[in-house]
Amino acid sequence: MRVTNKLTVDSIISNLLRNKERLHSAQNIVASQKKVNKPSDDPVGMANILGYRKTLSASDQYGKNITRGKTHIELTESTLSTIHELLREVRRLAVDQATGNLDDRPTIAAEVKTIYDQILQLANTKLGNSYMFSGHRTDMAPFSRDAGYNATYHGDDGDIRIIVGEKVDVKINVNGEEAFRSVVNVFDVLRDLINGLENPDTTTGTTQIAAQISPLTDSLNQIQSVRAMSASTFTRLESTENQLADFKLKVEQLLSDTEDADIASAIVELQTQETAYQTSLATAARIIQSSLLDFLR
Repeated sequence: MRVTNKLTVDSIISNLLRNKERLHSAQNIVASQKKVNKPSDDPVGMANILGYRKTLSASDQYGKNITRGKTHIELTESTLSTIHELLREVRRLAVDQATGNLDDRPTIAAEVKTIYDQILQLANTKLGNSYMFSGHRTDMAPFSRDAGYNATYHGDDGDIRIIVGEKVDVKINVNGEEAFRSVVNVFDVLRDLINGLENPDTTTGTTQIAAQISPLTDSLNQIQSVRAMSASTFTRLESTENQLADFKLKVEQLLSDTEDADIASAIVELQTQETAYQTSLATAARIIQSSLLDFLR
């Protein structure tokens, strides 16, 4: 086959373009520090990279959910702990007044009323813009009372759940029914105690007061039981958070192994491709120049 000047030039240009593409690829690897920058670099590797990134994105969201859940439970625990201490004080007062000085009852009644309103206020605690003990009705204060200290619950028994893993969710809330009305109605017990303390018939009042000691004990146990349940959930969230952190480290390592370039090797490859390209340019210049001279002769 006769090799024409055009065929020679086309071959030179093709080789130059190929070397330039290799140089460009080496430059991209050094600049980005990634050995896979587009699907054509490594189709299987790119598919794995996209999968790892999707997994990490989901893990980040699970982590945010867990953080939100832990915050919710921590505030719930703090609130219920305070309520538990207030109820403990009320029970102590009830025990004292079941056998104590009758002259103290107006003062004790006023103190129990104050504690009632404190507990009501705590039961209406908000986290951000959401009421914590309202179930699903987070935009509505769960409890209110009338002048006779009769409390009304405005929430529901809905569970608030967060997703902490693939097809795994956890309940993080305590609704007002569970905390204040499940075994005994805490507010009814406090109301009946107030009525006993204010009863002008001190003998009947003493009977009423004594009758509330056992329900107050039940109220304490009820609050404690809910706290224990929340503590168990918190422990589970912490364990899940630690497992998630370990899992993310492994996935990040897999992503790095698949995607990240060995910079030292990449620089050597870049230098090699630069040398090859410069050599191709110099060789092409000499060949093309000789061909022109031959043509002019």
